[in-house]
Amino acid sequence: MAESDKEQQDTATNEEGWPASLLNANHRRVLTSTLRRVELAAWRLEDQLGRSVSPELALTRFTNPLSAPQRAALLRLTQQVRQEAMQLASDYCLDVAEDNLLSIIKAEFSLLWCDLEEVRPQKLRNYGIVNPQAHAVLGPRIERLIQLMLSINDVAGGKQDVVDMWQETNDNSSEGRAR
Repeated sequence: MAESDKEQQDTATNEEGWPASLLNANHRRVLTSTLRRVELAAWRLEDQLGRSVSPELALTRFTNPLSAPQRAALLRLTQQVRQEAMQLASDYCLDVAEDNLLSIIKAEFSLLWCDLEEVRPQKLRNYGIVNPQAHAVLGPRIERLIQLMLSINDVAGGKQDVVDMWQETNDNSSEGRAR
């Protein structure tokens, strides 16, 4: 009798759609969402591991650098994480989502534009009295950042004149460094 149970289990295992049939659409949606986050986190970690040094940022410092053995182990682990996620996606027939990179860029920098609008000196008075000199000193710098956010949005939106302008700026900067 045990052999017939095993045969039935083997038959079920080999049937089309198993193990995907174990989950309903809601289960697959939650699994997909979580695995996408796992996959993207592993990808971001791989990207960070691929850098020989942390970027020099003005407002963020990265401490506790990884040793070479840690980097190697983490790289192997991220590869296994991605492999497992890929296998689960295949086994459970999870839908692949497409993210429009340009839309993501536009969304992020539109939000940053909104946030920057809220730190203009005239808005900062909501948090207390603002030194009148801040309007003249901080105001133009925030305006410059706002314009940069909007330019990033325009480039991502395909505004060719802005793409050309910033490409020319980059080309001119490269030529100046080469001299």
